[in-house]
Amino acid sequence: MVDLPLSLEAGSEKRSKEMSEQKTVSVALGSGGARGLAHIGVIQVLEEEGFKIGNIAGSSMGACVGGIYCANKLETFTDWVITLNRRETLRLMDFTMSTQGVIKGKKVLDHLKGMLGEIRIEDFTIPYTAVATDVNSKQEVWMRNGDLYSVIRASSSIPTLMMPSKLGDRILIDGGVLNPLPLEPLVPKTTDLLVAVNINANPEGHQRYMHVDVKDQKSTEHTEEEANAYTTRMVNTVKSWLNMSKIEKTDTEQNSTLNYLGMLNKTYDFMQDRMCEQSIEIHKPEIVVNIPRHVGTTLEFYRAEEMVEEGRTAAKKAIQKWKNQTIVAE
Repeated sequence: MVDLPLSLEAGSEKRSKEMSEQKTVSVALGSGGARGLAHIGVIQVLEEEGFKIGNIAGSSMGACVGGIYCANKLETFTDWVITLNRRETLRLMDFTMSTQGVIKGKKVLDHLKGMLGEIRIEDFTIPYTAVATDVNSKQEVWMRNGDLYSVIRASSSIPTLMMPSKLGDRILIDGGVLNPLPLEPLVPKTTDLLVAVNINANPEGHQRYMHVDVKDQKSTEHTEEEANAYTTRMVNTVKSWLNMSKIEKTDTEQNSTLNYLGMLNKTYDFMQDRMCEQSIEIHKPEIVVNIPRHVGTTLEFYRAEEMVEEGRTAAKKAIQKWKNQTIVAE
């Protein structure tokens, strides 16, 4: 390795900074629960690097962070969220016995409104789109006006976790169900660059396909008794969700329910991963910030400071990659 003379090194840094300062960006902020706090770090780095954000679209937590940024309240929000611990995070979750979800989602939004004040999207100087999913029409819903807190609530209604949101005659759930990385609302782009922040990325080195030699695998066939027992547990679980009968669950049945919910969530995660990859392949954003799913789970808001730092690290890496590619192309 050869050390550059200070004058050349300084010149290189200056040129790198100028490359960013000349660019406006449209930013797509993906869904991912507490992992979405990494969006804060990404936005911080974009601004530090001299980029001007000219358009934002977000799903779920991406809609939350993006909307608060457009309202010029991101610093206040960040100062608060990084102080959360496990107990305070739990206190903000208003649990319910509803079969539509286990969290109402009203308590945390009321807290935000008390802290940040009334916010309407029409007052934003930066174009903003929050994405939700209409259960009845099976369509994406792009929300570009109205009360920000109502919009965030609608975009963040994670199935099985949060109760759906009603806006007018629509029943809305998490935007990530149909569009976990909303690049479409930013196309055709009105800025120099398109930036995708994928917080459902696979870790580096992950292989999408794996070949398995079936004949070498040990048999995992279940006995008829095991199959019947499993089926009975699942039927009881579904009945309890639908409030069809009152069931006293044994420890074994409780574990089965948790495993089943875990399987549902993992399946949902897998679909989101692939949808994000496909969206990136289709729209080909100039800068892709990848934050692996394993860095945090949906409800770990008490790890906010770590998530913000994950976002900063990933953003710096992605921007440097873009700069290197731009220099080579020139």
